[in-house]
Amino acid sequence: MRGRPEEESGDLFASAAADYARYRPGIPSEAVRLLAGTVRGVARPVVLDLGSGTGQVAAALLPALAHVARLDLVDPDAGMLREATETLAPLLGDCPAGFHRVGAEDFTPPFDGYRADLVTCARAFHWIL
Repeated sequence: MRGRPEEESGDLFASAAADYARYRPGIPSEAVRLLAGTVRGVARPVVLDLGSGTGQVAAALLPALAHVARLDLVDPDAGMLREATETLAPLLGDCPAGFHRVGAEDFTPPFDGYRADLVTCARAFHWIL
């Protein structure tokens, strides 16, 4: 007997990604202001979100940051990244984005000289240790 598709593919949250996107509370506006303030003065910040899940942190930050040079989301779950892609598509504009299906500890910068100005790890911190 074969397992469920998410078991076979290694997608721990495959069946829950849509529910995460729909029901998980958003990022508090105070947290968004605090995070955005850390890159005040950086003309075009690069944002790296570890354990990005459905993209809630990035979706909250993009409107708060005037000109993001690049956004990279890192999550080992394909279902979560699919939800993040759908959520962020209307918010990205001309901002390049990378969706990396790996654990945070296995993330490899997408190009030589890569440097993130803001690294977030919100509600996934307990998974990354």
